[in-house]
Amino acid sequence: MGAGKGAHTLGMKLLFEHCRLPLSGAERFCVEDGRFAAPLPPFDARRDLEGAFVLPAFLDAHSHILAYALSLLQAEGGNCRTAQDFIAAAQAFAHEHRLNKDALLTVKNAQTLPAPEALDAFPRPLHIQMRSGHAGMFNAAARALLGLPAQGGILEEGDYLAATKRVPMPAPEAVESAFGRAQADYLAHGMTVAQEGFLTREMFPVYDMLHERGALAMDIVAYPSPDDYDEACAHFSGAAPLRIGGMKIFLDGSPQQKTAYLREPYRGGGRGVLTMNEREVDEACRFAAARGAQLLAHCNGDGAAQLFLAALARLTPAQRRAVRPVLVHGQILGEDQLDAMKRLGVIPSFFPAHVKYWGDVHLKNLGRARAERISPARSALERGIPFTLHQDTPVCPPDPLEAAVCAVLRETRTGETFGAQAIGAADALTALTKNAAMQYADADMGCIKAGMRADFVVLEGNPFHDIRATHVRETWMRGACVYKKET
Repeated sequence: MGAGKGAHTLGMKLLFEHCRLPLSGAERFCVEDGRFAAPLPPFDARRDLEGAFVLPAFLDAHSHILAYALSLLQAEGGNCRTAQDFIAAAQAFAHEHRLNKDALLTVKNAQTLPAPEALDAFPRPLHIQMRSGHAGMFNAAARALLGLPAQGGILEEGDYLAATKRVPMPAPEAVESAFGRAQADYLAHGMTVAQEGFLTREMFPVYDMLHERGALAMDIVAYPSPDDYDEACAHFSGAAPLRIGGMKIFLDGSPQQKTAYLREPYRGGGRGVLTMNEREVDEACRFAAARGAQLLAHCNGDGAAQLFLAALARLTPAQRRAVRPVLVHGQILGEDQLDAMKRLGVIPSFFPAHVKYWGDVHLKNLGRARAERISPARSALERGIPFTLHQDTPVCPPDPLEAAVCAVLRETRTGETFGAQAIGAADALTALTKNAAMQYADADMGCIKAGMRADFVVLEGNPFHDIRATHVRETWMRGACVYKKET
């Protein structure tokens, strides 16, 4: 029997055979009524996978799916360098999408920012966002539209986040369409669970609209700030497939912009920016523990990580178990901090694509010794610390296999190799599946095992021979084929 997109196993028992399940060693599995079942006859149908590798579906360990959807409504600026480049990209996008002259135009994925004076001469409201999402700028027309200070310039971290909250949402129909495209992209890359890595109050009505219109096609786990947590839990009670998974705090910025907070200075000086103090981090940890809520902490630098780990150490063991702490990104961590993470039960979620996209920048900013050990997955593995991998979409594409490639090969854009922290393909795939389920405390996913939810991916290629050439061929969710690569 062939199975295309939309095929499902409800009411039937389907055997998948002649396949390779590398995480278990099995060569066949069975699906019945949306769940994995013991591969025992009788079967209603059989599917020959012709030797393909099969894995549990990937679970998104950290991203921002709504921001990714909105990015699909923005102009591409990755190749822009001058003010005129950005203006031309914005004008072309506005013309293609027939946007009115008063609409604010956003150009995403900037690698550098131009002088603000050159943008201020452009009469249309214009917003330029760095690829990291941690900095950007608004021209004079945009500042006037949004009620921002008249003085222009680059905004970073908290100031930038506050400014972006003023950017109006596109029309509901445009948001719904873009969100559908975003979900389709996540599913095409093998993810059946997506994360809303920082749910703000401004997003509440957007998700209300998407829920009411039945536009949520996959599971979404959201993490508001401690300030918004109680309201978010009440607001989204019964809003499945969206659920509140815990809360999120930000302790610093990003190393490529020298705003990640370090214990030792960057080359050229400066230690970065702390966005929370010791008291605030302590309060967030205790607040999460009192509610039995998972706590995700954005910590790029080892200085920020030290603050978070110290606060966790002041909790009782029972409180730490209630918090199930996740240190998100962990670009720069010391061996001593990894020891502490194991002792405290902290799961690191690494962002290994930093090696590919900013590894050369890190060499310049950090020096070789620190740059080569960013995202230290090998050191975590040697200590028996379970870790996950993520793409921080929309910073990088929603492609878990790219995260695996970067964790295994650790190559920069210019061909440098940061090999000391490289891991094997099996460990990378485990991080995207079994460990991601552990991070979510989801005992129903992450393995292909009888009784568990039938979410899985069929791969094209051999990840153990050439992980770079491995791609998702099919994605199945609850026993239904939700993506099939066109041939």
